[in-house]
Formats: sequence, C-alpha cells, structure tokens
Amino acid sequence: MMAQQDEDLLAEQAAYYRARAAEYDEWWQRLGRYDRGEDATLRWRAEVREIELALGDADLVGDVVELACGTGWWTEQLARTARSLTCIDASTEVLAINRERLSRAGLRIPRYELADLFQWRPDRRFDAVFFSFWLSHVPLDRFEAFWASVACALRPDGKVFFIDSALEKTSTARDHGMPDEAGVQERRLNDGSTYRILKLFHEPAELSARLETLGWRATVRKTASYFLLGEAYWPGRFTAG
Repeated sequence: MMAQQDEDLLAEQAAYYRARAAEYDEWWQRLGRYDRGEDATLRWRAEVREIELALGDADLVGDVVELACGTGWWTEQLARTARSLTCIDASTEVLAINRERLSRAGLRIPRYELADLFQWRPDRRFDAVFFSFWLSHVPLDRFEAFWASVACALRPDGKVFFIDSALEKTSTARDHGMPDEAGVQERRLNDGSTYRILKLFHEPAELSARLETLGWRATVRKTASYFLLGEAYWPGRFTAG
C-alpha cells in the first residue's frame, strides 16, 4: 500500500472510531447487529471471563498506561489494581465515555491523554503497558516503530499485556464482511454510514516470532474462538545467569 493510501486509511480508521464511540459497547455486549445468537453469546462471555482472569493474574499493580483505552471496559479493571493509571486515545468521544464509566463506578479518575498512537512518544516510564484490540489496527510497516515506543514506556522490570481479536467471523456485526487480503475491512455504523479500517489478524506463533525478532520475550495464546492475549517483556528485564 502506498504511503498516501496508508495515511488516508488510518485517517478514515480514526474517524470511524470517533463516530462509533456512542455505539461501540454494542459490540462488547453482543447487542443489535452483533448478536449472533445465544450459543455465540455464551461462548463470547466465557472467553471474556477467561481474559479477565488472565489480566488479574498478570498483576498490573504499579504505574500502568493503557494505550487506545476506548470506552473503558478494561480501564475499569485496571483502575481497581493499578497504583496510578494513564489512559491514551485519539478520540475525545471515547475518552468522555471512559471518564463517565469510571466516575459511575466510584473509581479514581485516571490521567487522560489525547494522542495519535502512531505519533505518541512516552514522557515517562511505567511498570506495565496494556492495550486491547489495537495491535490489529497497526500496519505491518509500523509494527516495529510502535513496539519501540512501547519499549521506551517500560521500566526495566516492566511488562506488556495485550488483548486482540482472533479470526472469527461471528465476532463482528452481521452486516460486516471480512477484511480483504491487505487487511482492509469496510465497517458500517447503525446509521448506515461506512468506513474503511485496517484489521490484521495475527496468529499466536507468528506474532510471538515477530516480537522475538525485535528483541522481545513474548508469550501469545488464543482463546477457543474470539481472542488473542499475550504478555511481553523487554530484554532489559533479563540478565545472564
């Protein structure tokens, strides 16, 4: 994909998530166009619970940054354990929803930062970096630069925990097709408007190997149908002997 086409697609992707903010949670709650039937919903919820438990086991208790924090489904869990929490997103619309969610839950409000993650550079270091459903939107030619920014955000003994989508057609809306060979997918909002986004589905072994070529030590696995989850450590964490 040519550079300008790449920029245009990422700008359209950002516009889509701003426009989708008020209806984003319908996907997570399996409502409306995302309702794929009782069996699929039960499988989804069981796998969500699996991820919740894995995130709890990851013990993200120090200073944590959440990238592409969205409407706050995971922010709420992070806020219950982190000593401090910084949340970054490119959409003012989702940040407002995120803040309201945590306020309703009676949780301490994180530090919010409006930023394009393709341009973001950390101004401090954290004990943990968390992101969900973001890596699949990162073009492969920006993969290395993104992970370099993540490494700069980590303290020497820090960790990365991430969640993303597995390739499963019942994850998306009934009126969405799957991405084309380049990973470009047309998405539709409830009002019928359409946007193009990038959606790349990684396989656990492939993603682990790609991270290891960049110097990370990573473990990535897949739930039964819907999700990838992984942990990664920068090599500064490990010493010989």
